[in-house]
Amino acid sequence: MSGEHELDIEEMRVVGSHKKGTILAGHMEADIVVILKHLPTHEDIKKIMDILKEKIDALQADKGKKSTADVNEGGFLYCNQKVKLNCMITTLPSNTKETIDPEKHVKLEHLKRSLAAIRHARWFEENAFQSSIRVLVRIIKDFKKRIPFFANVNPWTIDLLAHHSAVANTSGTQLTVPHVFRRCLQLLSAGILLPGSASICDPCEPGFVKAHSFMSYEHQDQITCGAQTLLRALAHGGFKEILGVKGCRKLTFNTPATFNNIIVTPSKTAYEKPVEVPEEPAAAMETSNGS
Repeated sequence: MSGEHELDIEEMRVVGSHKKGTILAGHMEADIVVILKHLPTHEDIKKIMDILKEKIDALQADKGKKSTADVNEGGFLYCNQKVKLNCMITTLPSNTKETIDPEKHVKLEHLKRSLAAIRHARWFEENAFQSSIRVLVRIIKDFKKRIPFFANVNPWTIDLLAHHSAVANTSGTQLTVPHVFRRCLQLLSAGILLPGSASICDPCEPGFVKAHSFMSYEHQDQITCGAQTLLRALAHGGFKEILGVKGCRKLTFNTPATFNNIIVTPSKTAYEKPVEVPEEPAAAMETSNGS
């Protein structure tokens, strides 16, 4: 890459679902992380984007295709027709302790997120060697597109949940895809992502960081109740509806549904948002005390 010495590029890593082998059909987006030897600036992102766009465009057989590249806070997104390349820019882990100028450099949170993506891809490649894990990841990613309460689950939590469902079993044997899928729903139904549960420890973070720590109480409740409904539907032969097989009815989670003459009633959420009591204005308080 031209300009490499000026930019002091350490290396480039492929990350995300493309690297892990869990990408869904029709999802034409890949993720890479470019690691610089120094703290990356906004100018560095622009330089790398221009160089990469020039190189990729030169390789295109159809020169008439228009491509775009747009800078974002942590890198840039290159698009050519339906194909997308999400490029994240970061630095060496030791550099994150240096003083960062928010006006000049990429924010620390974006640098750490990109470094975490590298750790996640490496861990998954080393540990998720069972094919059933990758299949389950794809199923849950498909759930994100079709089932509302799965929409906000991030990809890393999905990876950890799929791995735990397949590996953490008392028999110590490799489970088949149907067994892993059922066990995943059983774990969610039992409240593995609820507050106070043992949950799943993030293996790429120091200390005991729970995999679902980013989720709100409301979302944790919704995904638990939704999984209970899915598990009951599965127990009565509703696997085609759950997997979204073409021609099957769409699942609903607010009204009862019948599977093989058995009525499955959706679970009701238990969490209630605290009622916010508006505070009295300070002036009104003083007037009241004065009277």
